[in-house]
Amino acid sequence: MSLEILSRQQAILEAANELIATISIDQRLMYINLAGRRMLGIPASLNLDLERIHVSNLHSAEVYQQLNEKILPQLITASEAWEGELEFCDLKGQAFPSHLTIIPHLNADGEVLWITGIARDLRRRKEFEAQRRLAMRVFESTIEGIMVTDGRARIQQVNSAFTEITGYQPEEVLGLTPKVLRSDHHDESFYKAMWQSIAEIDRWQGEVWNRRKDGSVYLQWLSINCVRNDLGEIENYISIIHDLSELRAKEAQIQHLAHHDVLTGLGNRHQLNERLNHAVRQAKSQQEELALLLFDLGHIQIINETFGHNWCDRLISEQSKKIRKLIGAADTLVRVGADEFALLVEDYEAIHDITQLADEIKRELQKTVTIDDKQVALSPSIGVAFFPTDGLNADTLLTSAQTALSEAKNAGRDSFRFFDHKMTDEARKLLKLEQALRSAITGEGLSLHFQPKVQLVDQQIYGVEALIRWQHPELGSLSPAVFIPLAEESGLIVEIGAWVVEEACHAMVRWRNAGLSLPRVAINLAVQQLEQEDFPSWLESVIKNHQLSLDNFELEITETGLMANELCALATLSSLQEKGFRIALDDFGTGYSSLSYLRKLPLSTLKIDQSFIRDMGCDDISLSIVQTIIQLAHNLKLDLVAEGVEQIEQARQLLAMGCQQAQGFLYYKPLPELELIKLLKSL
Repeated sequence: MSLEILSRQQAILEAANELIATISIDQRLMYINLAGRRMLGIPASLNLDLERIHVSNLHSAEVYQQLNEKILPQLITASEAWEGELEFCDLKGQAFPSHLTIIPHLNADGEVLWITGIARDLRRRKEFEAQRRLAMRVFESTIEGIMVTDGRARIQQVNSAFTEITGYQPEEVLGLTPKVLRSDHHDESFYKAMWQSIAEIDRWQGEVWNRRKDGSVYLQWLSINCVRNDLGEIENYISIIHDLSELRAKEAQIQHLAHHDVLTGLGNRHQLNERLNHAVRQAKSQQEELALLLFDLGHIQIINETFGHNWCDRLISEQSKKIRKLIGAADTLVRVGADEFALLVEDYEAIHDITQLADEIKRELQKTVTIDDKQVALSPSIGVAFFPTDGLNADTLLTSAQTALSEAKNAGRDSFRFFDHKMTDEARKLLKLEQALRSAITGEGLSLHFQPKVQLVDQQIYGVEALIRWQHPELGSLSPAVFIPLAEESGLIVEIGAWVVEEACHAMVRWRNAGLSLPRVAINLAVQQLEQEDFPSWLESVIKNHQLSLDNFELEITETGLMANELCALATLSSLQEKGFRIALDDFGTGYSSLSYLRKLPLSTLKIDQSFIRDMGCDDISLSIVQTIIQLAHNLKLDLVAEGVEQIEQARQLLAMGCQQAQGFLYYKPLPELELIKLLKSL
């Protein structure tokens, strides 16, 4: 082939907008065009003959495994091209989707000599598809009806709200004109003026009386806009429909009913119905949940007869003020009867939040009330129902809450009930457990056990891990797997974390005073602690106040915990490292993005998860993972601890592979402090 032809082909390849590259059989990048270099961040000056780049450098570990173990072997064996979507990573580690075609080049004997890859960057297409999905989501979730027609006013598309407002299913109106909705309330001059406005300024809006499928006439606010192409021709008309009939009906009712209760200043039953209906529609559209609480003060009739109407009114007003202080600004609190209130909560994270709120309202209303030297103690009852579990519309939800309130009254008052009996029992148990945990933090019940860590070569103890234990007064010893999730959900985990730090410091002071050589103590941190702005300074001050060194401690974090608030956690960990703390990554290998975290985290130590240690004797994959983690830790100059070592064979294997430190029942179980002290004295 002549140099001129080769030069022409080279120019064509370099001018292409798609990545074009060739790789050798050993997966080394031999050639890549300019578009490919730009796509992957490979400098134009980089000489591929001198600085080698391999296929593994251009993909994440997971994608490369698929490519290396499935796609390329099949392509080489079958000598056929492969085509599909595959994710690339540029040299900065930024991943992006692509459409990739891989072509094998064969010699005369049918053997693959090299491979060509042609890739098209799909980021813009993916973004466009995401925007299109978002637009469709907005189109379908909006509470306004939307109707799209072509340039001849033939209906092409309608949304769910259109069907809800008009009663017409899409298939009943597609291909028809909006005349199908016309009522007899407007003459031709009205429509003539409408179309004249659209012709002159491309839009019109105003009130229109239209007819539903069932024949009923309703008032709507209609906005029409036209869409023109580059030639100025009208391609579509877009109509936005807002049903005004309900609004007009409510405006008529407002002439006779006030929105607010005169005595308390709260909303009344009318406002509850309005907001509850609106909240249910919104929750349906957004696939959200609602909580409705009904409660009464208890025995109000007796109080009324004893102290009189005026005194009773003051009591009701005072109690409403107390309740308002307990609820969020977005919650709707109304008075629906003499001593009966309703609370609509639209924004909550878990049922546990509603349980806490109901309990706080109950306890607040149970407090003795003194007005003009007269005292009463109330016996409130609360009923709770949830949307959509206990009702798919406002009326059903309200009925469910009323049923739950009746059950709370029948149970003897001074209680709350969920509409679902099982939920009530579970909520009561969790609430009781949470209250007991609060008491344990400030009183007795919590303790620390310490599990020694050893050097594998001689089994010498070099450190311990502090592990929290809870002795419940009724249930006995509870596993951390039971109460730690509860602490995280209720927010108590920050207080528990502070208790662990203080107690670990007290223990080390006791060991020092006993003349013991202090082992390094590992303390587990929760992500909620890392979210505390002053946590690094607080931790440093607590340790120094006990005249201990920061090097006496190692802070353990889990990858799964970091995922909850990565940016904040990483910033806090960096601050802790700057102060001199050692940081260990616990349960390494169990998260989906471990390697990406290794690039970001200021680590001192990796801890191999016990699941891999347990299985490595009978599972080659687990063994390979352990070997890889050990090699990775060595390359990154990180200390390494194997967790859950229970068998001597595991210890020997780990030592042979280069792991120097371990923790597990083969050596020591978690020990109470007194037993640990005895052990340290015997060494």
